Amino acid sequence: MIGTRIRNLRIEKGMTLTELAEKAGIAKSYLSNIERDLQNNPTFEYINKVAKALDIEQERLLIGTKCTAENEESQSDFAIFRKAIARMDDSQLEELIEYIEFTIWKRKQTN
Repeated sequence: MIGTRIRNLRIEKGMTLTELAEKAGIAKSYLSNIERDLQNNPTFEYINKVAKALDIEQERLLIGTKCTAENEESQSDFAIFRKAIARMDDSQLEELIEYIEFTIWKRKQTN
Protein backbone atom coordinates (compact mmCIF):
# COMPACT_ATOMS: atom_id res chain seq x y z
CA MET A 1 0.00 0.00 0.00
CA ILE A 2 1.06 3.54 -0.64
CA GLY A 3 0.90 4.45 3.05
CA THR A 4 3.44 1.79 3.93
CA ARG A 5 5.76 3.01 1.14
CA ILE A 6 5.50 6.60 2.40
CA ARG A 7 6.21 5.58 6.00
CA ASN A 8 9.18 3.38 5.01
CA LEU A 9 10.69 6.08 2.80
CA ARG A 10 10.13 8.74 5.46
CA ILE A 11 11.90 6.62 8.07
CA GLU A 12 14.66 5.73 5.59
CA LYS A 13 15.23 9.48 5.05
CA GLY A 14 15.31 10.04 8.84
CA MET A 15 12.24 12.29 8.85
CA THR A 16 9.51 12.48 11.45
CA LEU A 17 5.85 12.57 10.49
CA THR A 18 5.75 16.25 11.47
CA GLU A 19 8.81 17.09 9.37
CA LEU A 20 7.43 15.40 6.26
CA ALA A 21 4.02 17.02 6.68
CA GLU A 22 5.57 20.47 7.05
CA LYS A 23 7.99 20.02 4.16
CA ALA A 24 5.20 18.74 1.89
CA GLY A 25 2.72 21.38 3.03
CA ILE A 26 0.08 18.85 4.01
CA ALA A 27 -1.86 18.14 7.19
CA LYS A 28 -0.02 15.91 9.64
CA SER A 29 -3.26 14.12 10.55
CA TYR A 30 -3.99 13.28 6.91
CA LEU A 31 -0.42 12.02 6.39
CA SER A 32 -0.79 9.88 9.50
CA ASN A 33 -4.06 8.43 8.19
CA ILE A 34 -2.43 7.63 4.84
CA GLU A 35 0.56 5.96 6.49
CA ARG A 36 -1.75 3.84 8.66
CA ASP A 37 -3.88 2.97 5.60
CA LEU A 38 -6.97 4.58 7.13
CA GLN A 39 -7.09 6.71 3.97
CA ASN A 40 -5.96 4.85 0.87
CA ASN A 41 -6.78 6.98 -2.16
CA PRO A 42 -4.61 10.10 -2.02
CA THR A 43 -4.81 12.45 -4.99
CA PHE A 44 -1.93 12.79 -7.43
CA GLU A 45 -1.40 16.32 -6.11
CA TYR A 46 -0.86 14.85 -2.64
CA ILE A 47 1.46 12.15 -4.02
CA ASN A 48 3.43 14.82 -5.89
CA LYS A 49 3.86 16.93 -2.73
CA VAL A 50 5.01 13.95 -0.67
CA ALA A 51 7.37 12.74 -3.40
CA LYS A 52 8.96 16.19 -3.70
CA ALA A 53 9.36 16.41 0.07
CA LEU A 54 11.01 12.97 0.10
CA ASP A 55 13.11 13.90 -2.95
CA ILE A 56 11.93 10.92 -5.00
CA GLU A 57 9.90 10.43 -8.18
CA GLN A 58 6.13 10.06 -7.82
CA GLU A 59 6.26 6.70 -9.57
CA ARG A 60 8.18 5.25 -6.64
CA LEU A 61 5.22 5.98 -4.37
CA LEU A 62 2.72 4.65 -6.90
CA ILE A 63 4.36 1.36 -7.81
CA GLY A 64 7.20 0.96 -5.33
CA THR A 65 10.80 0.18 -5.99
CA LYS A 66 12.23 -2.52 -8.17
CA CYS A 67 11.84 -6.01 -6.78
CA THR A 68 14.66 -7.48 -4.75
CA ALA A 69 15.92 -11.02 -5.21
CA GLU A 70 13.86 -12.05 -2.17
CA ASN A 71 10.49 -10.99 -3.56
CA GLU A 72 11.19 -11.08 -7.30
CA GLU A 73 9.41 -14.39 -7.68
CA SER A 74 6.31 -13.33 -5.74
CA GLN A 75 5.48 -9.98 -7.37
CA SER A 76 6.82 -7.73 -10.06
CA ASP A 77 6.32 -3.97 -10.11
CA PHE A 78 3.88 -4.49 -12.95
CA ALA A 79 1.79 -6.90 -10.89
CA ILE A 80 1.64 -4.38 -8.04
CA PHE A 81 0.61 -1.66 -10.48
CA ARG A 82 -2.10 -3.88 -11.99
CA LYS A 83 -3.53 -4.58 -8.53
CA ALA A 84 -3.62 -0.87 -7.76
CA ILE A 85 -5.42 -0.12 -11.02
CA ALA A 86 -7.96 -2.85 -10.34
CA ARG A 87 -9.03 -1.05 -7.15
CA MET A 88 -9.55 2.32 -8.89
CA ASP A 89 -12.88 3.71 -9.96
CA ASP A 90 -13.39 5.40 -13.36
CA SER A 91 -12.54 8.91 -12.15
CA GLN A 92 -9.33 7.70 -10.53
CA LEU A 93 -8.36 5.88 -13.72
CA GLU A 94 -8.98 9.04 -15.75
CA GLU A 95 -6.82 11.01 -13.32
CA LEU A 96 -4.06 8.39 -13.61
CA ILE A 97 -4.16 8.52 -17.41
CA GLU A 98 -3.94 12.32 -17.32
CA TYR A 99 -0.99 12.09 -14.93
CA ILE A 100 0.83 9.59 -17.15
CA GLU A 101 0.20 11.70 -20.26
CA PHE A 102 1.47 14.79 -18.44
CA THR A 103 4.58 12.97 -17.23
CA ILE A 104 5.35 11.77 -20.77
CA TRP A 105 4.85 15.28 -22.14
CA LYS A 106 7.02 16.79 -19.39
CA ARG A 107 9.86 14.35 -20.05
CA LYS A 108 9.73 15.13 -23.79
CA GLN A 109 10.07 18.82 -22.97
CA THR A 110 13.28 18.26 -21.02
CA ASN A 111 14.90 16.10 -23.72
